Amino acid sequence: MHYIYQVDSFTAVPFSGNPAGVCVLEGQIDENLCLKISSEMNLSETAFVWPEGTSNTFNLKWFTPKTEVKMCGHATLATAWIQFTELGIKGEIFYETLSGRLKVKLVDEMIEMDFPSEDPVRIDLDRRIGEIIGIEGNAYYSPGTEKLLYEIPVKDELETLSFDTKRLLKTDFGKQSKGLIVTCSGDERYDFYSRYFAPWVGIDEDPVTGSAHTVLGLFWAKKLNKKKLKACQLSARKGELETELLDDRRILIRGKAVTVIRGVISI
Repeated sequence: MHYIYQVDSFTAVPFSGNPAGVCVLEGQIDENLCLKISSEMNLSETAFVWPEGTSNTFNLKWFTPKTEVKMCGHATLATAWIQFTELGIKGEIFYETLSGRLKVKLVDEMIEMDFPSEDPVRIDLDRRIGEIIGIEGNAYYSPGTEKLLYEIPVKDELETLSFDTKRLLKTDFGKQSKGLIVTCSGDERYDFYSRYFAPWVGIDEDPVTGSAHTVLGLFWAKKLNKKKLKACQLSARKGELETELLDDRRILIRGKAVTVIRGVISI
């Protein structure tokens, strides 16, 4: 018997933010079974967590309905939220993952996640990406996360952005790509805005993407000369995040969560 939950991440309001599955295990299960459970949940990502052997240390894996991914921020937040609020774990939690060891804690009813950050580099893909999404901008690339980043000037264009994401799959960018971040500067409420598209892993648009903010946080911290930032991802469900750049080129990502489904999975 294994417990499974659905959590809306980066929000305190049910049915907004980014939904993630959290499957709490006693030990590791087969990868094919993880994919079947992820497909059954039919969410962008489902997390699988089980004890590593030492106190407050766990193994954590993330799967879309189609593949395993190296990093997933909103499903990490969801997992920590369940462990803190449903399972009664106290203090810091450490996760062993494909992206190395991650540290999380509960601070003022928000989950704070300590992730590696990466500075995207400028690349010569402005015209190619602009032709696909229909907006002129500046292109960047994050090799570690394999994400393209495209900066555009106007929030209104980001909100109304609509394009055929299949064109991303048909285009040779000359880079291994897992996702496209489209972003713009903020206003009096948020420091920056973004949207995230990942048809390469079966997600046309992700509602709120923690892993994208490991890139966005450093990108906008340098542009705005601020270490602490407030962000909003402008999907239909919307979500709010806080980022804080640390001196060791790691980044704190904070967000709220709400549990919407609690259940038992029979496997």
